[in-house]
Amino acid sequence: MTSLLRNVGALIAAIAILQLAGGLLGVRLPIAFIAEGHSRTELGLVAAAYSAGFMFGAVIATMLLSRVGHIRVYAACAAVFAAATLALHFTGDVWSWGLARMAAGAAVALMFAAIESWMNFAIGARVRGEVLSVYMVMTKAALALGPFLAFNYAPLAPEPWMIAAALAALSMVPVCFTPAAPPDRPKAQPLALAEQFAIAPAAVIGSFGAGLVNGGVLALAPLYAAQHYGENAAAEFYSAAFTGSLLLQWPAGRLSDRVDRRLVIAGLAGLAALSSFALGLWSGQLPATAAIFLFFLWGAGALSFYGIAVAHMADRAEPGKLAQSAAGLLFVWAGGSIIGPILMGPLVDLFGVAGLFWFAGAAALAVCGLMFWRRTTREAATNKEEFSPQIGTSVAAGEIAYGEDKPR
Repeated sequence: MTSLLRNVGALIAAIAILQLAGGLLGVRLPIAFIAEGHSRTELGLVAAAYSAGFMFGAVIATMLLSRVGHIRVYAACAAVFAAATLALHFTGDVWSWGLARMAAGAAVALMFAAIESWMNFAIGARVRGEVLSVYMVMTKAALALGPFLAFNYAPLAPEPWMIAAALAALSMVPVCFTPAAPPDRPKAQPLALAEQFAIAPAAVIGSFGAGLVNGGVLALAPLYAAQHYGENAAAEFYSAAFTGSLLLQWPAGRLSDRVDRRLVIAGLAGLAALSSFALGLWSGQLPATAAIFLFFLWGAGALSFYGIAVAHMADRAEPGKLAQSAAGLLFVWAGGSIIGPILMGPLVDLFGVAGLFWFAGAAALAVCGLMFWRRTTREAATNKEEFSPQIGTSVAAGEIAYGEDKPR
């Protein structure tokens, strides 16, 4: 295991460094955008543009990897991400921000695809769960720590953009200098979304719901924290959500190995709904510590059930088609991440920042109800794959966790 981690350690380090930039931008971008004088509706459009770019990058990932290879794809996209991040400081209109974030989203998807398909090539079936748990801990810890790299900077200060761009550039170093051999170039597979919905409707619903709930809340929650508890609280809120997910996802996944996974998805979505409604109902009236704790609970629920949905698809997917199915779930997740911010932005403009939690609570409650409905219409899987943790930005989640052609 130690020697194996040395082989993939450079790849994990690259994504962890990149996620430090992602966590930083997750807090800094909405605060700076609103400080420029834009509305929450416009912020929702910019957040949706990032998700649209991510979706596009995930679709073309296999084609680009097959043409130029993993190292070149990662290095080129890290440069694009850094340039797109710096562009945010030099532009002020919505369209420029939207295009820059769309380019950044496509670049991030391609970087994840390069690293994760490489990891899938490098690790064997016996240690997949152990390696992936290290990968998940490192990436989510980086997302939780990233916001504090821009602590105490003014909303329009240039330093946060420079730090994020520098981190993206530095993430190339482990990839370019790793002694591990890159994998063979992959072959493309169609998404076949209709087929995947027929195989595991609950997995598709859960993935879409995760994108719908998480995309808008993560884009707009820093504004809620800054409005009620000061700008520095935005970093604490964002960090608390990913810390909650980091602590709960693995126990919830292990529980889903023993009971119907749809019940676990329902429970996590219900936790997200209750904490969302509490934040909306007592908006600004709670002490900062109580509000941060509720957002911790929201993250524990909302940021964890996508991984259970991937595992549910793994239980039902046909042999040799898991990579195709996982790519389809990511596409569905990205679709929800586009729609969520677009809908939440106007609600926040009309009903205040707390409006995003009412929407997120209603969406999470719908996911919870649909899981119970699916359980009454179809029996649970009899043969289960052992759960492995996933993150919503995982482009090759199924391949890494369960193996591309694992027999059943």
